[in-house]
Amino acid sequence: MDICNEAESGNTAITLQRNLDEFISNLKREEDDLKQQLQYLKSRGKKHKRVVDEWFDKLQNMKQRAMDMKNSLNESGWPNFNVQGEIRDLIKEMKNHKKCKPMVLSNEFVGKKFERNVKKMWKFLQDDRVFIIGIYGKGGVGKTFLATYIQSEIKRSKVFENVLWVTLSHDFNIFKLQEYIAKQIKVNLCEYDDENSRAIILESELGKGKNTIIILDNIWKYIDLAKVGIPLGVGVKGIKVVMTSRLRHVCQEMQCLSDNMIEVGVFYDDEYEEAWELFLLGLQHFGTPPKLSPQVRDIARCVVSKCDGLPLAIRVMARTMRGKTSIHEWRYALNKFDKWEMGVTMREEVLTVLRRSYDNLAGMKKRFLHSALLPKFFVKEDLIMMMVDMGLLNGDRSLKEIFDEGNDIVNELINHSLLLEHDSILRMQGLVKKMAWDILKENNANMMLKCNQYMRNIYEILEWSTDLETVSLANNSIEEIPYGTSPYCPRLSTLLLFDNSIGHIPESFFTYMNALKTFGLSEKHNLTCLPRSLSNVRSLTSLMLHECSKLNDIPPLGELRSLLRLQISGCSIQALPEGLKNLINLKWLDLSNNVNLELVLGSFLSSLTNIQYLNLWICSGGIKVEDVKRMTMLECFAGTFVDKDNLNRYVREILDNGNGPQTYLIHYLDWKQNGRKMPLWGREYRLSTFMCRTMSFRDCKELSHVLPRDLMKLLLDCNNHWVCVCDALSSNDSSPLEEICIRDWTKLTSLFCSSCSLCTRIRNFQSLKLDYLESLTTIFKELPSRDRKIELLTEVPDKGKKRKHLKNFRRLLQGIKTQFLQGIASNVYVLYD
Repeated sequence: MDICNEAESGNTAITLQRNLDEFISNLKREEDDLKQQLQYLKSRGKKHKRVVDEWFDKLQNMKQRAMDMKNSLNESGWPNFNVQGEIRDLIKEMKNHKKCKPMVLSNEFVGKKFERNVKKMWKFLQDDRVFIIGIYGKGGVGKTFLATYIQSEIKRSKVFENVLWVTLSHDFNIFKLQEYIAKQIKVNLCEYDDENSRAIILESELGKGKNTIIILDNIWKYIDLAKVGIPLGVGVKGIKVVMTSRLRHVCQEMQCLSDNMIEVGVFYDDEYEEAWELFLLGLQHFGTPPKLSPQVRDIARCVVSKCDGLPLAIRVMARTMRGKTSIHEWRYALNKFDKWEMGVTMREEVLTVLRRSYDNLAGMKKRFLHSALLPKFFVKEDLIMMMVDMGLLNGDRSLKEIFDEGNDIVNELINHSLLLEHDSILRMQGLVKKMAWDILKENNANMMLKCNQYMRNIYEILEWSTDLETVSLANNSIEEIPYGTSPYCPRLSTLLLFDNSIGHIPESFFTYMNALKTFGLSEKHNLTCLPRSLSNVRSLTSLMLHECSKLNDIPPLGELRSLLRLQISGCSIQALPEGLKNLINLKWLDLSNNVNLELVLGSFLSSLTNIQYLNLWICSGGIKVEDVKRMTMLECFAGTFVDKDNLNRYVREILDNGNGPQTYLIHYLDWKQNGRKMPLWGREYRLSTFMCRTMSFRDCKELSHVLPRDLMKLLLDCNNHWVCVCDALSSNDSSPLEEICIRDWTKLTSLFCSSCSLCTRIRNFQSLKLDYLESLTTIFKELPSRDRKIELLTEVPDKGKKRKHLKNFRRLLQGIKTQFLQGIASNVYVLYD
């Protein structure tokens, strides 16, 4: 080895030695930090999670390997290629290992969501651009629990010099808040009587350069922090506020950005094991796991399910069952839950906590309470229309006005954490519903409410009385209403039988319900027909039959002239109920998702001139322009056209003339080509007053389809004939077309020509979604002019998805970049599978 190579090797050895020294030093710091945290837990009588031992063992293993490498390097003095590679791999392994370090060590904190929330909190606390952090969620989900953990960790790690905690009450005021903060920072405000002077003193003390966290727990209304004397902003260093509240909008009012808020929620169904872990933790006796027999353990799991994911209920229930091992005790507890009969402890510590959110509702209490009558899962439209049915919303207005107000109410209930929303589906947490039903029964003796009680026979209900006005038997297991059953309820106005398994309703059932206005059935999978006596309940204003999948026989409805709302959706009817054309007062008609229902052109619709909402989505057959031409009040419409001329006439004569609905979902189906085939897009495009204007085309040979001027979404699926989108579609004018979704076209080779009436509209595009287009090779037949701005919103495809035509799409994506990079647009993305 020559002198140059020897010197180079020597330098490499020194560099590697330094890297190893630094690496070992980092490992020791991590080791010491973890030991310190574990010692802190032990001093407080707490135990750590098993995963902490696993992480710590791997850390020590890496440290030992690094020391062995260092010793080997010292002995040989000459690093070889393998040693260098091993060191690099070890450093990379350490970086990945640090990312997996448990943020929460104590076993008293369970759940992946809790750990994620802790990570978010530390990220916000370390970000100089974040001044106020909001923690929100319904009562009992663990907001204060999270804030307490963060407070403890800040004190342990000493990242901030001061951590101030103030728990607020409903009747707090700025004067009291100033006093609480002053005591904690040891400032005397007794000499100052006015808030302004006190605020100046506090602001001066808090702004002296100390890193301070102020935790404001349980905020119910907006607080002007400047008036309190808490300085926040770009010019103020080292002061942050953490607030907890049940009200999301209060966090927003206090200038907490959405990105800086943490929602603490219940355990969902797929997080059941975490809820079970929390329950077992509560059953422990000073760290000793409970000894439960397999039979008791099964019942205990059912008890946890009844808590419906609410952490507070799980903890309280675990505490009350601690030390109990008898199967009789556990069965009794489960039976009380099944009947919604809560013990004193659960009522005082859980329902009372939840009720505070209700007490804070002010003018919306009735609307919230009646939302508890709906099934377990529902959408906004169902709740808003229920409020109309109950007289809680004025229905003598346009749908736009009704839904503007209704949507605001629903959002307010969500903001108060009394309703949960997930993927546009709403639900009320089980114990919140229990609380609402308790209040309903307290305030109205004329109600009978039974839920989740697993009754199989309606005879088990003994409380039918002459003064009943509202009955809800939702979410039970009622299978039978025996022949001859005839409750004498002359004042009954609302009867809801959602989510049961009723197979038969006897003719006598409605005999003494002459005041009935609202009747609702859903998910009656065994019910095939309704009694003819329903035709005599002439007081009905709302009839809801939803997802009764076997229901194929509905009695004549011609005498129900008071009906304002009729929903027959997701049933098995093959023909329209008799007398439908007589319901001239009808405002809301939903016949959607009846795949066996074949509409006869020109059969009934022309007489329903007061209709505001008409949903004929996924019904066989079609409609004519004459069917809906007289519906001048129609605001929302979904339906199928099976004749091209009728579709084009509807677009030209109604939609483009400004006489049509404000929102629509129109499907065209080549009847000769496809028979009864329905659109693939189906329920993912549910009609509502919030939905934009959409058209859908299923496989068809015909060309020259006219698109409305105000069209916003275009859905195209299963086409085996068209080779270019714009060959068959045209428009008379430009419009706000924002999205095109194309799925499963076998012969499509290009999307746009860039010069026809449709292609000139793509300047407003926000989204282009492509799926299963095996022949597609180019976007434009010819490039559009350079002065046109086109933005296509997109996501990069999942690398794990396999498609036989993926190579074509990759070439297409490259082609899009090539075309648009020539100055046509600055931001171009494409969504495809």
